[in-house]
Amino acid sequence: MSQYEADFLAHLAEHWLSEARWARFNAVLDQRTRYLTVVMDNLYQLQNASAVMRSCEAMGVQDVHLITRNDDLKHERGIAMGSSYWLSVRRHEGEASNRTAVKHLKDQGYRLVATSPHADGVSLEELVVDQPTALLFGEEKPGLSDELLEAADVHLRIPMAGFAESYNVSVSVALCLYELLPKLRASGLPWQLSADERHDLALAWACRSVQHIESVEQRFKALRGD
Repeated sequence: MSQYEADFLAHLAEHWLSEARWARFNAVLDQRTRYLTVVMDNLYQLQNASAVMRSCEAMGVQDVHLITRNDDLKHERGIAMGSSYWLSVRRHEGEASNRTAVKHLKDQGYRLVATSPHADGVSLEELVVDQPTALLFGEEKPGLSDELLEAADVHLRIPMAGFAESYNVSVSVALCLYELLPKLRASGLPWQLSADERHDLALAWACRSVQHIESVEQRFKALRGD
C-alpha cells in the first residue's frame, strides 16, 4: 500500500466510517485467510454459486475462483451483490480456462485438492492443510472436468451415509470449510492476511461503504494539495 492509500484509508476511518463499522472491518480481517481458497468449475445454477460465496464470506475465505468454459455461462456476472461484495473474485474464462486457472493457482503456490465422489482419495477428516490449498468443486451434474481431476495433487471424498451420490455443491463447500478452517486457525501456520493485504482490503471495503466516494477522494486530494 502506498503512503497516499494509507493516508486516504486513515482519513476514511476517521471521518467517514463509524467506530463500529471500522471495528467490524478489523474483526473480520482478523479471521480472513488466503491460505485456503475455493475454485468453482463451470457452475450453471446461480443459486449454487451464490450459496458457495456466502459460505466463503461467512467463514472467512477471501478468494474465490470461477472457471467458465461456455460462452452462454454468463450468470456469474450477476453475483456482484451480497456476499461477493466483500470477496476477491477471480474469473478464468474460455476454452483454456482450466489450464489458466491451474497455472495461476500453481504459480501462487497452492496445492490443488479435487473434491469428487467418483475418485478414491483421502477423507475430509484425513485431509491435512499444511500448505496453501485450493479446493476444487465441479458443476452440478458432471462434477469436475477430467482436466482438473488430473491436475489435482490430492483427491478428496466427503463421507456420506445415505443413498444420494453426492452432496449439493454448496453444501460440499460448507462442509469442507467448516471442517478445515478451525484446524487451520488452531495451527501454527501463517494463515492470516499480511499487513499489506489487510490494508488493501480495508481500503476497498471502505471505498465501497462510503457514498459518493469519488467526491470524497477529490476533497481529500484538495486538502493535501494534490
